[in-house]
Amino acid sequence: MKPYIQQELKSCGFFSKLVNGKPAENAWAEINNFLAAATGVRELTAGQVQAIIKKWGAKMNDSSLEQRSGLYRKFADAAYAQAQNTEDGWLSDCDYLAEILQLPPHLRKLADKGAKQAAYFIRCGNLLRQQETIDIAAINKIFGYDYEDGLNIRKQVFQDYFNNIFNGISERQRFTPDEEAALRHDCEVLDIPYEFKNNIVNALNRYRNLWNAEHNKLGHIQVDIPLQPDEVCHAAAQAGLCQHKVVEKEDNYFELTRKFNIDETVTFKGEKLEHPKTKEEITALLDIGNFLLTNQRIIYLSRKTAQAVDLDKITAAELDVNIITFHTKDNGDFMYKFSDDAAGVMYILFQRTMQENIK
Repeated sequence: MKPYIQQELKSCGFFSKLVNGKPAENAWAEINNFLAAATGVRELTAGQVQAIIKKWGAKMNDSSLEQRSGLYRKFADAAYAQAQNTEDGWLSDCDYLAEILQLPPHLRKLADKGAKQAAYFIRCGNLLRQQETIDIAAINKIFGYDYEDGLNIRKQVFQDYFNNIFNGISERQRFTPDEEAALRHDCEVLDIPYEFKNNIVNALNRYRNLWNAEHNKLGHIQVDIPLQPDEVCHAAAQAGLCQHKVVEKEDNYFELTRKFNIDETVTFKGEKLEHPKTKEEITALLDIGNFLLTNQRIIYLSRKTAQAVDLDKITAAELDVNIITFHTKDNGDFMYKFSDDAAGVMYILFQRTMQENIK
């Protein structure tokens, strides 16, 4: 039978025979080998078990509990992995084997618990891979589980399964409706809630929005500002007006660390110690307002300023992390900083709008 693999019996030298007699552990190895060669567990009888034990001088007492429990556990693992209903022959064979091995009830219960947990993992995984012949309700009935008994195991199986799927989603940074529908179906198959940790939810929302931006029809958003004839707003989001600046910084490394050397780079002016200055280019946030993308313009509005650029004046756009830079023919660059979630979506929608205008 598949649960058992042939084992080599231990040999006993002349001196060992004089001191210890026959190796008693061979009794359990021989029972194992009998079951490995048998087509069914009921080929092994209680009489044969007793004969083998007597042959090798073993005992059916506390000294052999581990070996008998191990023999039973091998079969129980297979039984709970294969049983199709509560009347399945695999389960009645478990009762038979426990009886002829004289396994105490508490050890039988302990072995069954371990076998059920191991088999439950396997069968739940097979459900997700569509390799299981019965549903989760039938499996729970075989195992004697209610909803809560196997819930943590089912969640763990789904989490391991989902992690592989999420790796692909995060690499593509896209979450399609078909993928979401499949995951919801998987949760129904395992009878678990469709729920994730907040960081996963946020990531899935972001990747879903990016997919929607690429594939959904360009929207028409109602806005409170007057638009030009035939102008419609496709997207709106909060944004920050940015600008590249060159700033001058004093190199005060020596002063901060209290380790300064007086050399030609350091000068005194009055009573002040002056350090060399360095220039650094930064992207400065000048203002915060609202950004609108229409089929004709990009528009930025805040309490301080208003900007509008016709799309046909824009030569190119670049997305760098969460800043979109729009290059224009005559008026230089316009830079806007968005939230991490909005930046990619706005950039995709802008590219699609430009393509639509070309058509």
